[in-house]
Amino acid sequence: MIQDTDFIPLVSPSSEDHIPLIDKGEDLSKWLSEKENEGQVVRTRLKASERVIARVTDGIYRQPASALRELISNAWDADANNVDIITDAPRFSRMYIRDDGAGMSYATLARLLHSIGGSAKRTEVGQELGVTDKLDSEKTPGGRLLIGKIGIGLFSISQLARRFRIVTKVANENYRLIAEVKVRAYSEDSDDEASRDEDDNFVNGEVLITREFVEDLAAHGTDIILYTLKPRVRDMLRSADRWKALDEKEAALAADDLEAAQSIRVEEPKYHSGWIENPPKKKSDPTVLTKIPKFPWDANAPADSRMSLLMDAIEKESSRTERPDLASTLDTYLETLWTLSLSVPVEYVEKHPFELTADSGVSIYWLSNENRGQAIEVKLNPGQTVRDAVKEQIAGHPELTEGKISPSGGFKVTIDGFELKRPIRFKHPTNDAKKANNPMLFVGRYSPNLANVKSDVRGGNLSLEAYLFWNSKIVPKENNGVLVRIRGASSGVFDTTFFKYQVSEQTRLRQITTELFIGRGLDAALNIDRESFNFSHPHVQLVGQWLHKAIRQLTNKHKDLSKRARTEKNEAQAEQVRDALTVHSESVWNSRRIGDPLPEITIAQDRASAEQSRSDGFMTIVREDIPSLTGAMTTAERKDKEAQASALMRVLDAYGMLDDRPYDEQQKIIDAIFKVFYAANIK
Repeated sequence: MIQDTDFIPLVSPSSEDHIPLIDKGEDLSKWLSEKENEGQVVRTRLKASERVIARVTDGIYRQPASALRELISNAWDADANNVDIITDAPRFSRMYIRDDGAGMSYATLARLLHSIGGSAKRTEVGQELGVTDKLDSEKTPGGRLLIGKIGIGLFSISQLARRFRIVTKVANENYRLIAEVKVRAYSEDSDDEASRDEDDNFVNGEVLITREFVEDLAAHGTDIILYTLKPRVRDMLRSADRWKALDEKEAALAADDLEAAQSIRVEEPKYHSGWIENPPKKKSDPTVLTKIPKFPWDANAPADSRMSLLMDAIEKESSRTERPDLASTLDTYLETLWTLSLSVPVEYVEKHPFELTADSGVSIYWLSNENRGQAIEVKLNPGQTVRDAVKEQIAGHPELTEGKISPSGGFKVTIDGFELKRPIRFKHPTNDAKKANNPMLFVGRYSPNLANVKSDVRGGNLSLEAYLFWNSKIVPKENNGVLVRIRGASSGVFDTTFFKYQVSEQTRLRQITTELFIGRGLDAALNIDRESFNFSHPHVQLVGQWLHKAIRQLTNKHKDLSKRARTEKNEAQAEQVRDALTVHSESVWNSRRIGDPLPEITIAQDRASAEQSRSDGFMTIVREDIPSLTGAMTTAERKDKEAQASALMRVLDAYGMLDDRPYDEQQKIIDAIFKVFYAANIK
């Protein structure tokens, strides 16, 4: 936990106005470069060169995770290998971010403060300052593709706190720089002359800077200490609205006000970081936990295992509801960890999809870029990866490069002892003919030739690699959709519309997880929050068209395989007479869900076996939960009732009556209908 003693101001607040002001970037850089100024404090002002940049001071990001994502991306751009964040959960009074990247020289820091919205990255200036590769301004000195380009990193911090400290050091230098930043809110109505400098730049805050001597020449990196977080940010991270609503609900129940209690539609998160109803107002006041934290790991669990344990916990919720979701299972803090794990360029919790091998049990297909092309099956030899098999078997020997470690090494982000890992698994049900189809992974590359398109129209070159993963069930349901990664970073939120895919594929679209890895292009189509796109940009149109063709190849292949599986099943059961109930329920399904595969339904003896059956992709009826299926009866009577229950479940599902309902409620519906229409005859 962060201690209050860690934060000692450079000077007392009463003396800040008497510190000399240096308002020009080149003058500030020169002052910081001079060794005789060590230990002295100088004052400067934050400046934004455009009014539009000034406006983002208070509203560029919707969630704290988005602001933290930008800070982590900055560490990536600085060739850091490790980022450590302490959030002070569940108090969230202050925050600490440390990376072991290149750090900032006095020239880089001076430019950062005086050129907000004018990033040196991807420019010749960046090459001169050493923040980009000398030969390729699109890359870091260590060879990574740069994520940042706008230069509003300071404003990402200001979304969390108005006052913060930056401590930074470059390797092989005998000094470090300390900057205390105070950002002020931008006001359109302000007539204060202090809000502008003589060049009509907007002044968004003040900075106190000092240069300190250090003996450790090898040390390098940047620390950011966020002083008191904004009240609303704290409340969001600690799920204050949710916990307060739960308190109100509990009070209503205690007062026998059932109507008020039922109107409060919130549930306690299954896992959370704890709750402090009354945060201490003074430093000396004790912190009293109202709710003890509940994590799906113990205190001794290694940092790199915690994401796997969190995923296990969410997947277990499949025994309670068909499509577990993060919102009801986790509090905002744990959701933030999940979103950040999807947002930043960290490794997968298990394997990168291009590194899967034959023992994964996943069927692999290569996507065609032709207008009416069909996906080609790729066979994996023992020990062979998807990456290697594609290069060996596909014409032109395409090489999938996404996921390979960059020359600058790996990238690890740890928050409060929790190492971020990309929370996507490529799991599959056991390979058994009685169970759901094996999952499928469709991989591809796309790099259209835009040479004949006018340069002012094409928006630059475009290239991507991608996978589309089909599985009988996507858990959690927030992992359903398409996630766009530009230079390794994303918004952390899947687009469930798949770039506005127009074809009705109700079932299959809910069973697809997709990531698009953008190597070149699309960057210019990103809106300033990096969470949405300008859909009129030509790259967005091209990517959407390619994705829609890929989805059609997936659905066509899945339909072919489902049809083949049904044919084989019918041949094996050719001598068996299909009863009227099964024929009717399948007819209803096929008329309502045209083209969708028939759901496989099983009867489980108890809840334990039902949980395994459901995890394997089956719709499952639990005999012990339906009184109409229990009791004394002949074997024939039991088979008749089980057939009726299966047919009833298929018909209800065909009409969407079971969508997103907890399993317990599904069982009750079936039993209630049984009691009304016992042994109904279908003609």
